[in-house]
Amino acid sequence: MATVAYWLQRQRKPDLQNLASHVGMTNFDNLLKPELETALDDYLRTNQPRLHTDPALSGFYKRLESPVKREKGAGPATTSVVEEVKRPKQRRQTFKAREDLEQPYVSSTPLLIHLPPHHSKTAL
Repeated sequence: MATVAYWLQRQRKPDLQNLASHVGMTNFDNLLKPELETALDDYLRTNQPRLHTDPALSGFYKRLESPVKREKGAGPATTSVVEEVKRPKQRRQTFKAREDLEQPYVSSTPLLIHLPPHHSKTAL
């Protein structure tokens, strides 16, 4: 299933009908809006060499072009695709406050020591 250009999907049906009439399409009066979008998309892509300069279609053809970055110093006619280098994200590091490092560790829980019971020797 082909994807319809987003620019066509945003248009209202009467605008799509006017556009279809403007470019010379026929037999589109009974089409539902999604069918008209698909038919217009196919027609405009097929006839791009003839229609790409039409100002009424500039929004459609502008969005069909793939994004291209220009090199610095290059003129408007010279373009090249620049790949983005993805860098791995650094893990977040946590640091102890300086106060915590300077103070000795003191437990907040009491320390329990179990001693064996004390036996006393009694004289008999």
